[in-house]
Amino acid sequence: MKYLCILFGLMYASIVQPDIYGSRASFLLHNDVRNWMSLSYLSSNVDDAWRRRVENALINQGDTHIYIYSHNENDGIGNVLPQSDWELRLDHLNSRGLRPVMWLMADDSPNLASKPLSYHKSHNSEMVSRFDDKVDGYVIGLEVDEYWSAEQVKEMVDDLKTKTNKPVGVHLSPGIKLAYLENADIIYLQTGFNLNESQFRAKVTEALSLGKPVIVSEYHMDSSSTVAKRYGDIACEMGAVGTGNGRNVESCGQRQTKKEKWYQKYGTEMVVGGVAMATLYAVSRYDLPFTIRATEETYQIGFQNPIGNHTVGIEYGNMRSMVTYGFRF
Repeated sequence: MKYLCILFGLMYASIVQPDIYGSRASFLLHNDVRNWMSLSYLSSNVDDAWRRRVENALINQGDTHIYIYSHNENDGIGNVLPQSDWELRLDHLNSRGLRPVMWLMADDSPNLASKPLSYHKSHNSEMVSRFDDKVDGYVIGLEVDEYWSAEQVKEMVDDLKTKTNKPVGVHLSPGIKLAYLENADIIYLQTGFNLNESQFRAKVTEALSLGKPVIVSEYHMDSSSTVAKRYGDIACEMGAVGTGNGRNVESCGQRQTKKEKWYQKYGTEMVVGGVAMATLYAVSRYDLPFTIRATEETYQIGFQNPIGNHTVGIEYGNMRSMVTYGFRF
């Protein structure tokens, strides 16, 4: 029984593999009827009704990810300091299909920016220890070139990489500053606002030329606008691995997956059938031998047990499921 549980646990774990590549977020939603920034999600200055409205808006946008602050003191965005209920909040986001990307430092937060790097390293360590299994990546800070030097950013990124295997990104004010991006896993590109298409393409081309994965994360104040979505589509077409300000298309730099093994292809079905059989095994007073047969296209799992001249069993698979009975004479 122990081995059965391990087998199906491993198969189930192989089914869900979240990834930042191809990510789709809409962190700015500023227009005539709303003034929202998803980074405020964990702020103590917003309530759950506001959070639900943001979640619903992002889901309606087709988003797979949500950008959230772990640190901020700007009243306009909402104060953000670590709270004991954040595990529940991130679990809730995941349950709704919104994978968090955690932004570890905010701009326009001079008191936080003036603290020594040791303070920020400690904060980042806490975030990783608490939330690493609930997020798909980290950004060292929003517009980090406004408050830290390139050497400080490099030090912070290096330190964070000793704590997590998740990708660590760097986000700057509009433009490319190579020294800040040296050890970033991902460039979170801010192109600037109010660009025409030619200008936008030039900014994306410059970032892509560095050879690092690029998530074009900031290019419009309203992620739900027609222009924002068109620019997001252009970024994906050009080779970005994700967007942060809206798009229409689904394909956007997702990593190619290897051909599924039979146990991955039929993972969900096998978990359901396997749990049922494991339950039967546990309650049976017989020593039921477990069998499994599989090819790239089919699988069959089951039990058979001889009782005198009789053989009874259960088989479950993608081609057929049946109760079996045999009699020898």
